[in-house]
Amino acid sequence: MSEADAVRQDAVKQGMREIDFVLHSSWRLGKTIVAGWSHDGRRASFCFSEPYMVLGSAEELPRLVRGRRLMEAPVFAETCKMLRARPLTMDLPFTVGTGKGEVNPLLIENLVKRYTISATESRAVILFDIVSFSKHTPLEQVAQLSSLEYSINSAAKRLNQVGLRTELARSTVGDGFYVWNRGEGVDADLRSWLALLLILADNALARQKGNAKLVPTLRAAFSIGSHFSYHQVEGTTPRGFEYIVGEVTITLARIIAKALPGQILIGQFQRELGGVAGTSIETLGFLARAEQVASSLSGLEVGHAALLGLRSITTTPGDKAGIAVYRIGDKHGYTHQAFNTRVTVERENCDPLMLGRTGSDLAGFAAEPAAYDAKAALKR
Repeated sequence: MSEADAVRQDAVKQGMREIDFVLHSSWRLGKTIVAGWSHDGRRASFCFSEPYMVLGSAEELPRLVRGRRLMEAPVFAETCKMLRARPLTMDLPFTVGTGKGEVNPLLIENLVKRYTISATESRAVILFDIVSFSKHTPLEQVAQLSSLEYSINSAAKRLNQVGLRTELARSTVGDGFYVWNRGEGVDADLRSWLALLLILADNALARQKGNAKLVPTLRAAFSIGSHFSYHQVEGTTPRGFEYIVGEVTITLARIIAKALPGQILIGQFQRELGGVAGTSIETLGFLARAEQVASSLSGLEVGHAALLGLRSITTTPGDKAGIAVYRIGDKHGYTHQAFNTRVTVERENCDPLMLGRTGSDLAGFAAEPAAYDAKAALKR
């Protein structure tokens, strides 16, 4: 590295520290958040406002919570005017832009995200719940959470090894985790489903060879829907990773509440296909696509044996012919629909690993089955 490059690199680091200091000072422990920002050469301007003001104006100006917070100067000025906020402008030790020797605005955008609330229209989310968690000793609880954490990390590593880029984020619910892929789009959602299967396979193998009290018995739910992301306020610093809350997390919490130990539920959803206007895919079409993508995992090591195949099917009561969707009522009087899923993990020179419950093994599952009409689901 030349002396000039070293000086430039130091200036960038110093400038980013200064930006973070200004953002943190104006953030005021979460009292205000960044609604938007703009740049002009060696200056950057930020629009701070109270969260209720930003969220209350989001319907009129969706980009307050959707997409990047980086705005063109006229839009930024209009945003500040709408929120009755005075822009905060600071000088920088570098020029922001995409030209040679300039600092890419995405670097600042990634820093700004920590001080925003963002909406995501569609993302796959998993919810894992450890069965009878409260009945275990604190030592056993820690061991079970650690075991689940390892399975999550291992699944992400395996997917990345075969070129399926996956970055799994999570937030705890006490006796389990919400898990999602930070990437967005249909491909990212498909990888989230494959991650779920690898996590459950790793967990099942660990239970076969380990102490049952130290490896959790899981029930799992998966769905796709909208949510908000935010960075939790902890002390005087926003956490470095996000939390999510919204329609999809509520759905998952409701359907997993009725799930049996070992059961896998996938919510009924309709997922828009990015880049193709007016097209979407429903749950069963999503599973069919996931099985195609799963072929790229062939040969991956799962429990010291090469993976031959991953197959997911939905079941009916008594495993009769047809497709059934289960209607699950919650304490608020709402009904959520989900499919019971059975997964077969085929490995070289091993008996198939069976995950989930069969349609004949749902005694005690408090849900009402009904015939599923895929065409009607796509019209919803």
